[in-house]
Parts: sequence; structure tokens; C-alpha cells
Amino acid sequence: MHNNIKKNDTKIAGNKTIRDWLNLKEKIDKDSNNEKLWDEAFEFFKKRVFTRYIEPAEDIMNNICSKDLGEGFTISTILCSLIEALETFHQGMHFTPGKPQNKYEYTHGQSKAIFTSFLTKRDPFKDVFNNKNLAEDFYSNVRCALLHEAATRNGWVIRVDTEKLVEMNGNKKILNRNKFLEAIKNYIESYRRELTTNAELKQAFVRKMNSICNTA
Repeated sequence: MHNNIKKNDTKIAGNKTIRDWLNLKEKIDKDSNNEKLWDEAFEFFKKRVFTRYIEPAEDIMNNICSKDLGEGFTISTILCSLIEALETFHQGMHFTPGKPQNKYEYTHGQSKAIFTSFLTKRDPFKDVFNNKNLAEDFYSNVRCALLHEAATRNGWVIRVDTEKLVEMNGNKKILNRNKFLEAIKNYIESYRRELTTNAELKQAFVRKMNSICNTA
């Protein structure tokens, strides 16, 4: 019992704890169409994403010592590491190191499909990655290359002086790291609007939050 009490005090979203989520979920279970409760639920998601990913990326971007000497790699790495979580919130899925026991679990080797699903289906990314080949190219040669080798491959470069999120220039594919962050923030706002009205998305959200609490 003591261990459960201690675990329930674990912070999972800014200062919000597992206990806070369990208390809110109990209210949601009794009144699942209450918009105010879902506004509170979204705050768990937003606090978790912003304090752990968005705000650190912004701090790097806005640091007065920034000399545009490659810090875009750090910013883009942070954002790439977040995309899989954003998509699994949307689908209500969670990672397991073992064999998946149900359709809401996934394991090693399935990250590519989840990552590219986000790029090709979610606003505003789907207008840029409007074909599967480009999304898979980004996954392999930006996301994986950054996370595994601290590099980009296959003509991808990261810059700050372009007008679009992704631009083609000869053999180069240019990712604008500032617009990458802006697009992520735009997605989060569109997710908030959809969450309050979409019953399937609400169920997915609860599954994801429960899995976060169970594995914390």
C-alpha cells in the first residue's frame, strides 16, 4: 500500500501527479461529455509535452548565445523524439518491450509506421508530407539519423532561413527547424479542439494516460 501511495505522487505532467490523473479520470468516467473535464484532461497532455519537450526546444532556439552553428540538430532531435508520442496519444497506443497482448500495444520495429502515420495524417504535416515516400525518407534520414548518429543523411539539411517547413533545393531537402517547432505547436492546438468533441479520441487519450501511469 505504501508503495502505491508513493507511486501516485509521481509527477507525470509538470506538477500534476498520477493521483491527479486518477481523480480526474474518476470524474470523466461519471460524466464523459463534460467539456470542462476534458479541458482539464488536455492540460495533462499539454503540461507533459510543453515542460518536457516544447519549452526546452524554445529555450535552445531563443538562447541569446545561439549562433546558428548547429543547434537546429538538437531542436529537431527533441521534436523527432516527441512525434511518436503524439501519434500514440491520438491512437491510444503504448509501447511494450515484449510481445503485444492487444491491438493497442506495439513493440520494436513498429515505430516507422506510427511516425509516418503522424506525418501523413495530422495537420499541418499532412500537407507537406503528402506522399508516403517523403515521410519514410524523413523518418529514416532525419529522425533515425539524428537519434542514432547525431546526423542527417540522404541530402537532408537543417536550416533556419527558408520559408517552408520542408523545401527542395536540387539534391538537398531542407528542414526549417523553427517551422518544425511551429508546426508541432499548431498540431497540439488542433488536437485540443478535436479532443473535446471526438469520442474515439477521448477513449484513446484515456488509454494512453492510463498506460503512462501504469509504467511510471
